[in-house]
Amino acid sequence: MHVDFRTSLRGLSAATALALGTATLCALGAPPAFAAACPSPWQARFFANTTFSGTPAATVCDAAVSENYGTGDPPGVTLPADGFGVRWSLTRDFGSGGPFSLTAEALDGIRVYVDEELKIDLWRDVTTVQKKTVNVTVPKGVHTLRVDYAAFTGSASVAFAYTPRTSPDVDTTPPLAPTGARTTYDTATRRATVTWSPNAEMDLAGYRVFRRLKDTTTYVDVTGAAHLTGTTYTGVPPATGQVWYYEVRAVDKAGREGPGSVDMPVTTVDATPPAAATGLAGKHADGANSLTWTAVADAVTYDVYRAAGNSRTYTKVATVGTPAYGDTALDPAVTSYKYTVKALDAAGNASPYAAHVAVAVPDTTPPPPPTAPAVTAEDDQGVTLSWQSGSPADTTAYHVYRAPEDLDVETKAGTTAGLTLQDTTGQAGQRFRYRVAAVDAAGNESARTPWVSGTRAVGPESVPTAPRALTGTLTGGRLELTWAAGPYVPVTEYRVYRSATSPVPTGPDAQPYRVTQDPALSVDDVPADERDQFYAVVAVTRYGVASPASGSFKPVHQAHRPPAATRIYDVSGHDGMVWFVWDHVEADEDAPAITGYRVYRATEPGVTKENATALPLTTDNEFRDTEVTNGTTYYYAVAAVDAAGGEAPLSAEVSATPEADPLP
Repeated sequence: MHVDFRTSLRGLSAATALALGTATLCALGAPPAFAAACPSPWQARFFANTTFSGTPAATVCDAAVSENYGTGDPPGVTLPADGFGVRWSLTRDFGSGGPFSLTAEALDGIRVYVDEELKIDLWRDVTTVQKKTVNVTVPKGVHTLRVDYAAFTGSASVAFAYTPRTSPDVDTTPPLAPTGARTTYDTATRRATVTWSPNAEMDLAGYRVFRRLKDTTTYVDVTGAAHLTGTTYTGVPPATGQVWYYEVRAVDKAGREGPGSVDMPVTTVDATPPAAATGLAGKHADGANSLTWTAVADAVTYDVYRAAGNSRTYTKVATVGTPAYGDTALDPAVTSYKYTVKALDAAGNASPYAAHVAVAVPDTTPPPPPTAPAVTAEDDQGVTLSWQSGSPADTTAYHVYRAPEDLDVETKAGTTAGLTLQDTTGQAGQRFRYRVAAVDAAGNESARTPWVSGTRAVGPESVPTAPRALTGTLTGGRLELTWAAGPYVPVTEYRVYRSATSPVPTGPDAQPYRVTQDPALSVDDVPADERDQFYAVVAVTRYGVASPASGSFKPVHQAHRPPAATRIYDVSGHDGMVWFVWDHVEADEDAPAITGYRVYRATEPGVTKENATALPLTTDNEFRDTEVTNGTTYYYAVAAVDAAGGEAPLSAEVSATPEADPLP
């Protein structure tokens, strides 16, 4: 039988094919180590029997197991027409392994082994081609495939193929991490190159390259495509002067991504400038322009630039290490400066300019004061004043000040840009003093003019001042209120309002409780359920113009009137004693009886119940104080006390000094 080697040479180089085609075969009985030197994956050994016994008739390398021997003889090899055998073997790295399909077809017998484990058995003499496919799982690593073929009788052909199964629902085994990875970095071009060894998986689709910053765990895919089919990547990492790590991951045809290779570091050059400074602000104080801005990450110094006035030419004036600068080198003739800042990192990279800030040297010189202040009109609309400008070019406004003629309380009555102002807010009928000050654009105020006086006339629309000092008592059912009338606008009546809450409503919708022409109100027999009320008073002119309301006041209710005050009518000092006597006090009708008197003593004038010493109660209308020191002046007052504990106001104060009696 003739063996046709031409189909066995497919995929070999021209030189190898020529050598084998001219019958340059391996020596008979070549050792198994021949397979390691075989340039093609398969080693084929030919036997003159179907039991593969004895020395092979020939040993060759095959790119694939796919032969049609027909009935001829191969050049250089003599085999029997029937009953010969061929054994192919292949040892390779399957990488991560996984699911494979083994397909065998032969005329005649064929057997397929994986690591000497029989997977396909079609060992019989047939007259038509027989075929079989099986699915197997190949573990990761290096394994051996063996195909035994027997040409029993007649025509002879054989084919075998092994292919990975790549359907995602079948292939659940990710590829292995690539090995042999390394990196290089070109500081001139700032390019990083990553290379690695090809993976052994037959179902490999390609590779992805990832990058992360040192001391971080976040990887970024820098592949730029679905995957790389080669084993080299070149990219430009950020030129920040930091360490970046690269790793490579294999991707199979099922879309599964394997683990990453060993991380490979690249130390980049620092060519990245810091960000521009923000928050630049400036102010002038104490003869210097002070600048501050927000610190910039990665900045180690800042360059400060300055331009004078409206100039667009900036000059560097300082380099500082903190985000602040005080510029004291100011030209007295320049009224404003503009500033900007650049941040610089340790590598000298400079940021863009910060947004500039303008700092004006403030004007602190006040304008000249106005002259010739005068009151030009006094009517019920107000007091009109006029003046002359001290310097129109340096003045933008005038402040008019007002003070009551009898008080040193000065307030601003108004501001105007002109040379006259009518004060419409002064109280009608009250005489005021006025003076004026000029103000410039920087807010500097001049000295004030001399005072001039004027009074807003009282007219039909003049508003009276609010009643003051509202006070009073509620004794039993008798209400007594008093208040002080306003001094400037005459009033004809007072409207008294009340409510259970404060402040008391006194608006147009409120109804007065009482109306009186006098600054006092007395009401007898106030019902018990109306005694817990607040009161307020409004003054009204003959023209019906109402004043603002007084403050709200709530009288203290007492069951009866306390005793009246007494009068000390005789006092004298003696040796170790002060003696004084006072008038008896009679209780009012239906009031509790007077039960005694309390004496108050002090060593300073101005005796009150709070600052004096209260002496024991006495029932007499005279008192001898023996707890005194000769030569010291004492001050006394007396108050009657009734049976209910009510105490009268103090009597008028008297004083005496105890003295030693003269020697006889």
